[in-house]
Parts: sequence; C-alpha cells; structure tokens
Amino acid sequence: MGRKIRRNRAIARFLVVFGVLALAAGSALAQAPAPNRPATPPAAAAPAEPEFRLTGFRSALFGMTPDQVRQAIRRDFSIPADKIETVENGVERTQILAITVPDLLPGSGPAQIAYVIGFRSRQLVQVTVTFGGAANPQLAPATAVDLARMLQTHLVSVGYKADTVAVNLAQPDGTVLVFRGDDAQGRRAIAALGGVTAPEGQRPAVPPTLQISYIRDPQNPDVFQIRKGDF
Repeated sequence: MGRKIRRNRAIARFLVVFGVLALAAGSALAQAPAPNRPATPPAAAAPAEPEFRLTGFRSALFGMTPDQVRQAIRRDFSIPADKIETVENGVERTQILAITVPDLLPGSGPAQIAYVIGFRSRQLVQVTVTFGGAANPQLAPATAVDLARMLQTHLVSVGYKADTVAVNLAQPDGTVLVFRGDDAQGRRAIAALGGVTAPEGQRPAVPPTLQISYIRDPQNPDVFQIRKGDF
C-alpha cells in the first residue's frame, strides 16, 4: 500500500502554443519573398501518471514467503524475529505473523499488524492493521474518528479506480465502512470503524476499533474451503 499521506493530484492540462509571425514593415520587404521559417514545434504532451498498484504494506509485498515477510518487518519496524508472533487460523488454515507497533500514525497509540500467509500459496495475501480494540483499549472515540479521516483522505487520493470507491457507508452491525476501493488489478483496500456510536445515553458495546486491510485477491481468498462433493 504507499507510506505517507499525499495530497490529491491536479489533472494535467495541455496548453497548445501558437507561433505568431510578425510582418515586416516597408514596401520593399512586403514585396520580397517570405523567408523560410522553421515550423513551430508542437507542445510536448504531459507525461501520463503511472497506474496505481496496491503491492502490499510498506516493504512487505504480496507474494512474499513467511521468511521474506519477517525480513520486511525487521526493515520496516526493527522488530527482531523472536518478537513476531505466529498464529495459525484453524478454520481458514492460514498463518498469521503478528506484531505490535507503537504510534504507527502520529498520536495513534499501539497498533497491531497482521500479515496473512495464504493456505495454498504459502505467500503473503493480506495485511490488516488494527488501531484500538484489543491492541489499544484506551483509544478514545474522537481519536479513532480522526485517524479514520486521515486514512480516508490518504486512500481517496492515491489512485484506486473511481468506479470501485465507496466511503462512509453505515453497516448493519453499527460499523462504518470508511473506505473501499480496488486498483486496476482488483487488489483491494478496505477500512472500517466501529465502537464509536451507540444509542443516546449508552456507551458503545465494544471499544473503538479502526481496521484497514490490504487484500491481494478478494474474489478468490486463499483459505481452506471444503470443496463441492467432498462432504
């Protein structure tokens, strides 16, 4: 996924420059044959912006092996191998490499990052970052909302396909879909915010949680599934 929050890029506009030839004064010059003048070169076209591609999270790239992901974690966060927790998802049969990072974003407090290794490929297929929740139960609702706005601004700006982008959609479980969008290859970013709203006079049932996932192939998740006819 990019590392820093960037501003929206302006749409490039093309300027066509027309050369204007001045006429010489005086009858003699007016009667003389016009000198050959070099043609005005056409205006150079603005270079096309490169197509945005979601490749992973920081230096952890989709398709990496578990050992390569561990090396990327050390490069990005200086976390040694013995501090990387390995968890097996017994239902999906995936492997998760999990770390906790202080202040991943300014003022965010601790965040948990989970790198998901696919069941079949044994490669990195998803990265999920969690602010608040069990990673930081002290995260204030207002801070969670501010973080969600920061992430939304960033994600809207980086170049996901416009016809796939959705923002600020309320979900039946009370969470808010902060952002969803796909790149040109169908790789997806999805961010959701929960635990910040409740009926008037009540506190949310769960602590504020902001979660963002980067997914290599959302249409074909690399998890264990019972195949048709096997059971």
